[in-house]
Amino acid sequence: MGKTFTSISIGIISSLLLAVFLIGPAIAAEPPAGKGGVPLSQYWDFARASADWVFLHQDELIAQWQKSFDPENVFGYRPPGGLLEMAVISASLFEKEKKPEYARRAKKVLLTYGDYRSVYPDWARAKRADYAEGVPALPDFFTIMRYIRAYDILHRGGALSPAEISKIEGEIAHGLEYLLRSQEWGPMNRAALRAESLAWAVRALPDHPRQKVWEMQRRALGDDNWGNWQIEDATIYNGVWLYSLLGYADALDKREDLFKTPEMYYYGQYYLHLLSPAGMVPDFGDAHWEANWAHYLVFFEAAAAAYRNPQLKWAAATIARKFVDFRNPANIGLAYVLLDCFRWGTDGLAAAPPSSLSEEVMEDVQGKKIVFRNGWTPRDTYLLLNYRDEGDGGLNFRDYLRDTIPVEEEKMTHGHADENSLVLLMSGGSVLLHDAGYRDYMPSGPFGAYRQDYFHNRLCVRPEKIWMGQRKGESRYSIREQVPGQGVLDFLRNAGSYRRVRTQKVDFLTFEDFDYSRTRLKDEEWGYEWDRAIIYLKNPEMFIIFDVFKARREEWFTLANLWHAQRILAHGEHWYKTVYEKIQDKNLSTDRHLLILFPLTHYRLEGSEPIRRHYQDEFLIYQTTAQHFELGQTAGFVTVLIPHSKDSSYLEWPAQVRTLPIVPEQAGLGVEIEAGDRTVVVGIKNDLRRDIARDWRRPRYTYEAGRIGFGEFETDGDLVVAAVPMVGGKPSGKRLSYTIVNLTKGVFRDRVLIEAKPSLFGLAFDGRADGPGLGKLRYWRDDIEVKETP
Repeated sequence: MGKTFTSISIGIISSLLLAVFLIGPAIAAEPPAGKGGVPLSQYWDFARASADWVFLHQDELIAQWQKSFDPENVFGYRPPGGLLEMAVISASLFEKEKKPEYARRAKKVLLTYGDYRSVYPDWARAKRADYAEGVPALPDFFTIMRYIRAYDILHRGGALSPAEISKIEGEIAHGLEYLLRSQEWGPMNRAALRAESLAWAVRALPDHPRQKVWEMQRRALGDDNWGNWQIEDATIYNGVWLYSLLGYADALDKREDLFKTPEMYYYGQYYLHLLSPAGMVPDFGDAHWEANWAHYLVFFEAAAAAYRNPQLKWAAATIARKFVDFRNPANIGLAYVLLDCFRWGTDGLAAAPPSSLSEEVMEDVQGKKIVFRNGWTPRDTYLLLNYRDEGDGGLNFRDYLRDTIPVEEEKMTHGHADENSLVLLMSGGSVLLHDAGYRDYMPSGPFGAYRQDYFHNRLCVRPEKIWMGQRKGESRYSIREQVPGQGVLDFLRNAGSYRRVRTQKVDFLTFEDFDYSRTRLKDEEWGYEWDRAIIYLKNPEMFIIFDVFKARREEWFTLANLWHAQRILAHGEHWYKTVYEKIQDKNLSTDRHLLILFPLTHYRLEGSEPIRRHYQDEFLIYQTTAQHFELGQTAGFVTVLIPHSKDSSYLEWPAQVRTLPIVPEQAGLGVEIEAGDRTVVVGIKNDLRRDIARDWRRPRYTYEAGRIGFGEFETDGDLVVAAVPMVGGKPSGKRLSYTIVNLTKGVFRDRVLIEAKPSLFGLAFDGRADGPGLGKLRYWRDDIEVKETP
């Protein structure tokens, strides 16, 4: 099957960075912290302790490296990890405390680092064209800057002889020439890492004969990243990019200037507002659960200091408290990052969480994410929708990547086919939905694992029809016996090649009783649109998901509404009770479970199948349908997600959540929910262009064409959410509260609730005189008294 992610990744990000990316809070020690979060001295002390630990254990660490050394590693020669980080920390200790012992430790690493190449056999070197000028001592652009940083400190401190300087600069020059053999550029992590290394070299070796070339390439790579939007939508690599940009600015003595760019201010707010109850930015795109938190920690510390922002300081403190085990000095990779937390952070800044709740993060052009939340504590409810597409930005850079490296399954780059997917749902400290993971091996695992659409919590569409089969007694075929149908995954799966789509935000609103989003995916090639509308009801707490498909051509289509779970604890007619006990090797709280309901069931096949995602066995829960669609025809799915305590009753919910009668039947989707002394009604319009006149008039809205009956309501609005008072299971004469969005008129039981008044509109296309017309109300909310139903 090929090499596993773990073995491959040592070459990609080095064994050292792997520890930073993937380490969890083994037994996370609560750091002493006041209002300002973690004292910077604690970062410094940890860095010192870790450097001392590596110095004392370096012989056994090198022995372990030799034992596991793989001369056939796809990335070639890789020197032992941990030594460069120890050297940078030791050099920094020498610079600050002037103790010669620390300089000797760092210097020894730099002078002997090339000696480890002796383990790399000649036959392996001969197989690689990039080693034509010899095996570099510094082959890894993820870590070469660390060697140069240590040298820069020692050189400025007068700790090196001319001979030692010559030898070290020779290793740096060889490493940089090797780095420049492979060209990667654009606002992304791998280019930023190269720019950072070049910046340190230009700073540390100002008189080297190749300095002008390095400076030219430093600018070529660095300018693409400075003050630009990154092209990657992947949690791991976003963190690498941020940290590398900070290191790049550090080498140029321009960190203050970096934080003055609008993009960096944006990213500070972006990642802050993505922070989940798990104490970390959720994993989306190429990522792992709770991975690479150290890079976000240092970014938040540096950003908090630059902007004097208590919320960013709170984010840093949250990550540190959750993940940093200050009792474990063996993590030298973390120590290297914490050294920069000490250098770039600040004490004396009060830490305070944000006060915002559900919101766009940050908008519908660059971020393209929406968070639903009811608080900022570890036990609060949180749902992340990611509708980010590849977008129009970075065209030259994305094209270069497509033409250079085998990235068949990714959107450029490290992105997934996760548009309009639900990335993470948490409640009460439990994970109820989560993302798909990274990959089993390069470039992707089987069927595009884990990047293709069917690995995500989303609607999957194929322009062909699945073989449905039939249950015993059905009349789909000429016999009444059971006819096995085609498996959903068997039908959907392919090589996993990414297909470009476009996404847009249609709407987002937040209120005291509910929050609402509607986002759209457009597939121009296959000829369809898919709207995902999310209504977060706050009492009773649940998420109602409406998925509306609209055909943009005449075609057979199969639609599959997909959800994932690690365990299905129970299931019945159109419902599933699920839980996540672990993600990979991370045990999770199971205090709360998730009830997944499918209220709309006619001509919908349901079931579950085993699926491998995020390196573990899970279950795919699906509802699917297939038919021939006419141009503009719609179809939809309704999913209700109910987080609940593991000990609470849940069996009543399937009977209390019902589909809402819709007139005309295909014009909308809706549910009614029994909630004690009231019934909550939620409905949406399927085709938002339904009420538009196809002629010259302006405004074009026509109520007669657009009106839809949602149970006892009628409106041309896009969304109806109402609480109808009930007594003894029947509507009562108490107060009705309602919200209707984007409407000209709303009616309840033949009573007009609200109607837009005519205004004067002129400049008619057909030349008519100015006349009356109706514009739409953005929304209307009210609370009124209603009579009892006869």
